[in-house]
Amino acid sequence: MLFNSFAFIAFWIVVIMILLVGRKITNSVRIHNIILLLASYVFYGCFNVSFLLILIFVTLVNYATAKYLFKTEKKSKMILGAGVLLSLFPLLFYKYAAFIVNNILLLTGNTLPTNSLAEWIMPIGFSFFTFQALSYTIDIYRRKITEECSLTEFMLFVAFFPTVLSGPIERARNLIPQFRTHRRISTGNFTEGITIFIWGLFKKIVIADRLCAYVNWVYADAESQTGASLAIAAIFYSIQIYCDFSGYSDMAWGVAKSLGFDITRNFRFPYFACTIKEFWRRWHISLTSWFTEYVYFSLGGNRVRLKVHWIFNISMVFLLSGIWHGASWNFLLWGALHAVYYLIEYACGIHQKGYQISRWLKFPAMLMVFALVTLAWIFFRIEDFHTAAYIIAKILVNIMSPIAVGSSAFTFVCNMFLLVLFGIFEFLMYRRGVIDASGVSRYTSINVAWVVSLLLMLSMFSVSTDSFVYFQF
Repeated sequence: MLFNSFAFIAFWIVVIMILLVGRKITNSVRIHNIILLLASYVFYGCFNVSFLLILIFVTLVNYATAKYLFKTEKKSKMILGAGVLLSLFPLLFYKYAAFIVNNILLLTGNTLPTNSLAEWIMPIGFSFFTFQALSYTIDIYRRKITEECSLTEFMLFVAFFPTVLSGPIERARNLIPQFRTHRRISTGNFTEGITIFIWGLFKKIVIADRLCAYVNWVYADAESQTGASLAIAAIFYSIQIYCDFSGYSDMAWGVAKSLGFDITRNFRFPYFACTIKEFWRRWHISLTSWFTEYVYFSLGGNRVRLKVHWIFNISMVFLLSGIWHGASWNFLLWGALHAVYYLIEYACGIHQKGYQISRWLKFPAMLMVFALVTLAWIFFRIEDFHTAAYIIAKILVNIMSPIAVGSSAFTFVCNMFLLVLFGIFEFLMYRRGVIDASGVSRYTSINVAWVVSLLLMLSMFSVSTDSFVYFQF
């Protein structure tokens, strides 16, 4: 039951109707939370009922650990460590066991046999809900949360259906207090939520899925493609993965908003960033802030004596961010590239307090950041290092070659037209804040015309794939 399916739309409407009827019968916040919890388990269980067992296991482990830590006056690193390890064990087993064992076997000239660990299906959204559950436990240990939540509230926090599949990775101190208040499904919230959802849907099935077809076609036989075609595919993939994941995040944001909840905005126009540091403040914000708070600060952050220690801390954050995306060397290399980018910027003094880029250099800086990020995305997309290196080399030496248009010239031209239109929409939103928390009320007439145009393009140009890119992570 994906966000870009009619089944989800029906599910969403049914949940809202049940909540509205429930509010007529009783004003109990607890009853409303139970309704949402059951709806969340039904939603997640639709993918695979057995996945619910792991979701519940991670939930109960963290709730029990946090409950013990909350009641003990003295901090217990041993209990925290045990809870973290128990929570991470299923993730490590499903996501990384085959990779680790296979690399060990490769040293001896062997590989994993069929019907082995490599064949196990990883539960969808595994990394996201595990990190979300852990944030509560660690915050209890650090005394950042001073009020214990009920089991129902915590189970809903971990399984909340707008965020359980691909985030954003919420903090308990942001979301759980919202479960304790009376939430009104108002016309304003519903209208704003629908508007945001439609924009996310447009990004996913009109932009991302159309670009995906061309990218897959080019990379399926990279050696026979021209350098220009490979360059276009690399640019398309940068935009594809952004529209795919930010499209999901916008849809999740819109669904939560329609129910009366405010969740974290996961993307803030990252390709308008002028530095790599700024890019990471705008891209996958919930994951970046999670690693910053629970990994970087735990390692000492920038409050360390030796510069080499700080370099290690920064590098670990980027490397872990890479391997978080998947058990493959290409993800680790992707994270390492961004660590190098970040450290080079730091060495150049770009991160110094008070440093500002001249207004005349902002656009070239944006293009440079986009080019560097696009280069890294090639290693993210292509698992084989030699193929990725070949693609980059061919782009550099053969960039002026003809561009292959793919399945048809009309489709390619259509894609370029939609891409330009999307760029205009993004720029207008970036400059005017059309689709922020107050967008609907501030720009009513603009939003009506905008939403109508989006719906028309959805009906004319939409191409839907089975899932979202980040579901695999």
